[in-house]
Amino acid sequence: MPISTTSSRTPSLKSVAIGAAVALLSGIAINSIAAAAPGAYDKQFLSKAADAGSTEIAASKVAQSKSSNAQVKAFADAMVADHTKVAEELKQLASSKQIEVSDQPGKKHQAQIDKLSRLEGAQFDKEYATTIGVAAHKDAVKLFTDASQKASDPEIKAFAAKTLPALQHHLEMANTLHAAVGK
Repeated sequence: MPISTTSSRTPSLKSVAIGAAVALLSGIAINSIAAAAPGAYDKQFLSKAADAGSTEIAASKVAQSKSSNAQVKAFADAMVADHTKVAEELKQLASSKQIEVSDQPGKKHQAQIDKLSRLEGAQFDKEYATTIGVAAHKDAVKLFTDASQKASDPEIKAFAAKTLPALQHHLEMANTLHAAVGK
């Protein structure tokens, strides 16, 4: 009767090969999950974009109720409609990436809206056109331009690129409004 030289404690070549394959496949799976997850830049972009959009919506709702200027009201109506649609798209995209974004303006922007809310008449219209119209859209165009070039997640990059032309158009509208009420 032959005597076995392998102990039951010594792994067989087959067990070692299976273990190595499992370890290799686990490493590949972890790397693909990590590669698929949006990076810090992408998360920061989504957060800033959500903040900017919610600020536009909230400030424009104030303009809808406070302004008596037809041009300001029309601009505010367009901003509420367009930014609400984009906010929904952004929220769905962020959710699909397991990223939470707020639908409320951040503290800095809320303070800006509160300040704006205390103004009346032509002073309100001018400040709204300057801060929410022109300045906020300049910032948004830069934010979305950068993300359309620098985002690592292809869907986030595509969202930024797709949204950018509308923001550029909003900036043109804001400049026209500012010229009309900023005198």
